[in-house]
Amino acid sequence: MNRESTSTMSAELDALTVVNQLRDLAADPLNRRAIVEDQGCLPGLILFLDHPNPQVVYSALLGVRYLAECRANREKMKGELGMMLSLQNVMQKRCCAPHSWSHPRVFGSFAK
Repeated sequence: MNRESTSTMSAELDALTVVNQLRDLAADPLNRRAIVEDQGCLPGLILFLDHPNPQVVYSALLGVRYLAECRANREKMKGELGMMLSLQNVMQKRCCAPHSWSHPRVFGSFAK
């Protein structure tokens, strides 16, 4: 392996580690309001929705879904910069990709 591919693999593992930690925090209902109110967590999760690694995107989608299960979070999440556009992009990729890694319940949460 060359230095560049090692660096890329390291960055992908770092992204997956971080997004998995956010997802795990969001899985706990007691954390959901605080995550959405935090200035860095929700924007970070949104950035992961556009990541090239499908595992990172899937983990980010699960995190978003968990956060959206708290009704009090939904309006703020809808208004968060990049949220709806990133979700639309994921849906477009889902329709065109041979493997379906997006989660349909995420999108329905915002319609309620």
